[in-house]
Amino acid sequence: MTSAAGDSFRGLLASLGEVADWLDTQSMGEQDRTEGFRHIAHLLACGLDHHLESDPDRPMFTRIVSPFRKIQGDNPDAVYQWTAINGQNAYVVRGRNVGEAYLSFTVHGLEPDDPNKERVIADVNFEALIHDPDGSYELIVSPDERPDGFAGNWLTGASDAHWIVTRHYFERSTPAAADPDLHLELTIEPVDDPGPAPSWTEELFAARTAAVAAFVHSKTKGMPSPEEQGPIPFVSREPNVLPDPYSFRGSGLDVPGAVDAHYSMGPFVLGPDEALVVEGTIPECAFANVALWNRFMQTFEYRSHQTWLNRKQLDLGPDGAYRVVVAHRDPGVPNWLDTEGHEIGIVFWRFFLAEERPGPITCTVVPVDEVATLA
Repeated sequence: MTSAAGDSFRGLLASLGEVADWLDTQSMGEQDRTEGFRHIAHLLACGLDHHLESDPDRPMFTRIVSPFRKIQGDNPDAVYQWTAINGQNAYVVRGRNVGEAYLSFTVHGLEPDDPNKERVIADVNFEALIHDPDGSYELIVSPDERPDGFAGNWLTGASDAHWIVTRHYFERSTPAAADPDLHLELTIEPVDDPGPAPSWTEELFAARTAAVAAFVHSKTKGMPSPEEQGPIPFVSREPNVLPDPYSFRGSGLDVPGAVDAHYSMGPFVLGPDEALVVEGTIPECAFANVALWNRFMQTFEYRSHQTWLNRKQLDLGPDGAYRVVVAHRDPGVPNWLDTEGHEIGIVFWRFFLAEERPGPITCTVVPVDEVATLA
């Protein structure tokens, strides 16, 4: 005879087995397949934190990604925090700026017609936040409208809100995401005391493990194919081509992203002696960087390889002009991005709070030995 808790745990394992079987049917090389299984493990780790252990009535911010947990387009220059919430409750968030080039809060809910999709219900960035002289702030998140005469920070959520995401972006010469001494001053607590946490029951454990399984499935086997997704304005599906950066604010796109961003994303495919030369101009903005991802939207190893560049690291020309080189070996010029041996990967640009739309990005494949001779 088995227990209900045991049955739910075995259900999670069975779901993971289905995802593993699905991955083994995909057409890809050994490196990509290995990273695909690592991706599943990272999703499981995140799912256990966020969907097994999180209590929406007693929230606590936890990191989404780290140098060794990479999902959904992580970023070496950023620390992302997540907490579950109950959309019918009110919460107070307290924090203090610690040198972020960009900071924002977004309240999220699920799309009623598709549990694999999420929507942004409300957002606020650091420019709109009212701060004390020491950089501290207090933010109310509530399904109620802001009271008349209230002069503080307020985010009006919705009764079906499920979580809050915070984005903390830094422009440093080393990756902020890997800095063990970087401490975010950030807390959240319910306005009304919910009392002691309930004890675990088989029913609660079964519901939470089912949520973990659903999360992993939604980011792997449950993802629609490119054909099912249709065109996405900031995504190129042609190798070695990047589209014009596209603004998320007011776009209505149902793919995850920061509302203050312009994005540009495209695949690279390079032979052993080829380089991709990427050129454009960075406008005045709060933050900008470029990073390399694998096919699962995980950053390459940025602790020991130069696989990303922000404005502090970039060697820029007049008016923010850049020339970035993606190659398997050092071409002997500034702004090299190391593929870490990946013949196939993704180039991803971010521009936050740009004063004007970033210009076109041109891409040219050349022999790597000729890069240093380019005019």
